[in-house]
Amino acid sequence: MSKPRSVIITGAGSGIGAAVAEVFAAAGDRIYLADLSAERLRATATALGGTSVSTHEVDVTDAVAVEALAEEVVADHGGIDVLVSNAGVFDGAASIRDTTAELWEKVIGINLTGTFNVVKAVSEQMIAQRSGRVISIGSIAGQRAMPDGVAYCASKAALEGLVRRLAYDLGGHGVTANLVAPGVVRTGIRATSEEILGNLVPDTNVGVGTSTDLMDLLIPARRGGEPAEIAATVFFLASTGAAYINGEVIHVDGGWIAS
Repeated sequence: MSKPRSVIITGAGSGIGAAVAEVFAAAGDRIYLADLSAERLRATATALGGTSVSTHEVDVTDAVAVEALAEEVVADHGGIDVLVSNAGVFDGAASIRDTTAELWEKVIGINLTGTFNVVKAVSEQMIAQRSGRVISIGSIAGQRAMPDGVAYCASKAALEGLVRRLAYDLGGHGVTANLVAPGVVRTGIRATSEEILGNLVPDTNVGVGTSTDLMDLLIPARRGGEPAEIAATVFFLASTGAAYINGEVIHVDGGWIAS
């Protein structure tokens, strides 16, 4: 029997992160859940059960805290096999006129700089062990401006560039870097973003995800996705069968990218 993999998942307290944790836990892997919210972490850990799960209250914008998490995983497991960088916030449909400097810095800090921080923290270990999977969660907003906010779109587009460069930097060391770009997914990101961003965002309850008419127009599947559908793609990218997939953006969006 193969050794369980060590899997770090940021933004693991709910939504896609929690679904990703579930699929890796079902495979018998050792899961390290990271999130801003201790309460949400407890909920995810309780749902998973078992002893191969640990929780870590971490702000991904804090490079020192993220580095400490990586060191703890190495000390506990002996290496880092998979990183799923999922932590993110959503700024509704905030236009350039709605987007303050503070909102911009907050969204870019979590979505983009946060991903940089966690990849930076794990990459040296993965290079040293000559294996690893880096999987980031992007968005259809990286390529489609409608209907997300300025900072969100910019952060998700930048993640695509980051992942392509990571593929170049890490590929020769047996490490792959890819990005999964969901479309509309049934998660609680609007509520958690309101909690984190407060009154910086005028309204998060707008966009395709709140309009059946827009979903029918833009999404050939005529529905939103489920977190488990995103998690299945992430799980595949972490598998040995995906070893030759590197630097890719994989849309899991019901066909939105085709419209």
